[in-house]
Amino acid sequence: MFKQFQKHFLKALMMLVPVVALVTGMEAFQNWQQKQQAEQIQSNIGGDFTLQSADGDYQLSAHPDKLAVIYFGYTQCPDICPTSLSVLAHAFKQLSDDELKRFQGIFISVDPERDSVQHLKEYSKFFHDNIIGLTSTPEQILALSRQYGAFYQKVKLEGSAMGYSVDHTSVFYIVNSDGKVLATVPHSGDPAQILAALKQQL
Repeated sequence: MFKQFQKHFLKALMMLVPVVALVTGMEAFQNWQQKQQAEQIQSNIGGDFTLQSADGDYQLSAHPDKLAVIYFGYTQCPDICPTSLSVLAHAFKQLSDDELKRFQGIFISVDPERDSVQHLKEYSKFFHDNIIGLTSTPEQILALSRQYGAFYQKVKLEGSAMGYSVDHTSVFYIVNSDGKVLATVPHSGDPAQILAALKQQL
């Protein structure tokens, strides 16, 4: 009886092997496909830009020795922006001084009507000295957000002193001075994710 069970078990096992191989192969293909799609998306977005900071114009291509970590948000954002900038700041603190010199955090306001350059400077520096706040005209910010595949829109707040909030994508873009997107990191409360992406560029 045991031999008969063993025979059926081995037969079932042999039938299972190609199924496992197929599933493993499908997972590998899906991972490869997702990587290819991400690389294709990254190759179609990005580019150089010049925006305004409290200390004057900031042009991306004028800093060839740095990689920029770009985030689109606004200073009156109640939760996502503070969380994201805190995560970036924490990741920056895990880098050595020499490693940190390779990066420049950039916070681009999607609320240029309310975010002045001085307020952006104070807001960005609150999280980390290596993050600068940039803005421009509403038209240029809209064009730049589309250039980077970022989305935002105003949402009217009835009965609120704020008047409106701004819904926006929450993604970090790691780019070189030519504006080539090297990596994107979606919103996460875990600094390890953005830290790993930064380390990968060193």
